[in-house]
Amino acid sequence: MANRAREEFTGRIKALFSSGEYSDLTITCGPDTYTVHKAIVCSQSSFFRKAENFSVGKEATEGGIHLPEDDPHAVKLLLQFFYEGEYNPLLPSPDRTDLDEAGKPKLTVLRKPGYHYDFPHTCKPHCPEPAYMVCPHHHCTPKRCGEKCINFICKDCTNAVPPDGDADQLLIHAMMYELADKYDVAGLRHLAEEKFYRSCAAFWNTEQFAIAAEHALVSTPESDTGLRQVLCQTITTHIKLLNVPSIVTLLHKHPDLMYSVLRRQAEELGGLEPMVKTAS
Repeated sequence: MANRAREEFTGRIKALFSSGEYSDLTITCGPDTYTVHKAIVCSQSSFFRKAENFSVGKEATEGGIHLPEDDPHAVKLLLQFFYEGEYNPLLPSPDRTDLDEAGKPKLTVLRKPGYHYDFPHTCKPHCPEPAYMVCPHHHCTPKRCGEKCINFICKDCTNAVPPDGDADQLLIHAMMYELADKYDVAGLRHLAEEKFYRSCAAFWNTEQFAIAAEHALVSTPESDTGLRQVLCQTITTHIKLLNVPSIVTLLHKHPDLMYSVLRRQAEELGGLEPMVKTAS
């Protein structure tokens, strides 16, 4: 009964977006115009909240916000997220057979000594030893993950459910991550990162991977480790990508990513100790 009521409520919210009923704000991007609701949009984004509060001139009179610099399809998905908490292509429903009796993801690899394999993993302050030794594919250190890992699950260790759709979604998720940062939509940021992670694991051996990687690197600052961490992990896991011309070009163009790949290889294969964040 509770699930049915929740589904009906979600359906009504989605219907408000499609119908525009009771709308009090207009958002335009390219040829598209959306009649939306301030209570839904502005409550999830500080950008839209400020834009609505401080609009002047024609925008203030018409109750509208214009987004001339953004991709229209990406904006459509952004608004879908505001009303549904998701965007296309959707994440697959969790397969309960991939969970153990405690409800945690099952390991599909043999345990190696020195790692705790505690998934989902969330960083502890300063990533103390041995907490940072998550698995052979991922170490939590202030330098590597920025202490930002939340509910991290390693695809190589747990065989996470692959995403629906094809490799074209790689660029979509990178674009959605960019919009999440630009418009300060925290929930979308985490969702786009998760989808990008799953998509990289599934479509790393496609030409779309390098295209999406380039977009992720040029649309975020070097200090933003979200998608960079995923790219580094993907290339390190599938090291034969270093023979792909587009990836070679990518690494030469972005030496920070090249260094991250080299560093991770040295840590995992050469026994190099992870860098420890020092007090300034």
